[in-house]
Amino acid sequence: MVFGFEKTDKRWAERIPAIFHSLPRKEQRELFINQYNYCVGKNERITFSGDFSRFNLFEIFQHGIFSKLKTKNTICVNKFAAFDPYSAVLIELFINEDFDRLKAVIKTNASLPKLPQAMLIFRIFSSENCGIIFDAKTLFAEFVLEKIARKNADKAVYFKDDLIVIEKDGERLLSIMLCFKKFDKDKIYLVKKEIDEAWRKVAKSNIRSLYIVFPKNSAFKRHIEVKNPCFADSLVKLVPYAI
Repeated sequence: MVFGFEKTDKRWAERIPAIFHSLPRKEQRELFINQYNYCVGKNERITFSGDFSRFNLFEIFQHGIFSKLKTKNTICVNKFAAFDPYSAVLIELFINEDFDRLKAVIKTNASLPKLPQAMLIFRIFSSENCGIIFDAKTLFAEFVLEKIARKNADKAVYFKDDLIVIEKDGERLLSIMLCFKKFDKDKIYLVKKEIDEAWRKVAKSNIRSLYIVFPKNSAFKRHIEVKNPCFADSLVKLVPYAI
């Protein structure tokens, strides 16, 4: 299951995980950009003020790169050439939409461009099919980890045994189990496997609080507490997480 975009023949195709298929294209693209921006460095983030329903993911990245370039002309390219000629070549080919030559230049050059704008272009055109594709589950996991880490700067936040752990002064405050699955609050039986696994982890590691985090959707907007008489002192919750 992948999330992103790639080039197929002469067009740019979007790859959307099945759990998001029922959403409008606009929301699908926003979900990808939100997660992408949390999972890459500052210089590779995309800002876009256009219409997500009108532009596909490649076009959104294209506009984002143009905004980083500020101007789309020869003066702009000459300015960049003073810092890194290789970056300037990639930028010029990108501006002129000479994508076949752009891919060929990257393929025959062993070095990486130095300028962040060119590095983002390189990221798109260096892959075999061109584009940016993530494993959807991994992207969601990295997004949740990074977002939690930013909100808990005074705590240690890390992965351990397939869980995100929030810890302070050596004490585990919360464990988070990720589930990239569409969840309906009225069909809790469909996630029995995940709930059973959560209780096994509680028992194995003596966890006091464990959240099972799902992508938020219209059928699941509030957390649900799951009780287990065998673990009266422990807590398991199903939690919708906004992307």
